Amino acid sequence: GSATGPHIFGLAVKAFRALMSSRKNQCVLISGESGAGKTESTKFVLQVLTAVGENRTGASASIEQQVMLTNPVLEAFGNAKTLRNDNSSRFGKWINVHFDRQGTIAGAEIKTY
Repeated sequence: GSATGPHIFGLAVKAFRALMSSRKNQCVLISGESGAGKTESTKFVLQVLTAVGENRTGASASIEQQVMLTNPVLEAFGNAKTLRNDNSSRFGKWINVHFDRQGTIAGAEIKTY
């Protein structure tokens, strides 16, 4: 990283490359205060993982699209207005994304807590 910290797109690409080269699970932890951009950062990571997987395989993005479309539905059930954020999450999320050997998203689980 630099003095401003790692860029979210670069971090996502690095995690994907490490997954593909080491064949070991990778984790991206996104945390911060209310209104810090956690939900948007999560969307960016999922977009990068979707794009990188498609570029490697040329496969259809139906599973990737489903993962991307799920987040707004979850947010609609658990958000509230706060002093810092008009649409603040009331719960944490764990998103587990599964890839096939070619690097295409094969499935995902989203758990809330």
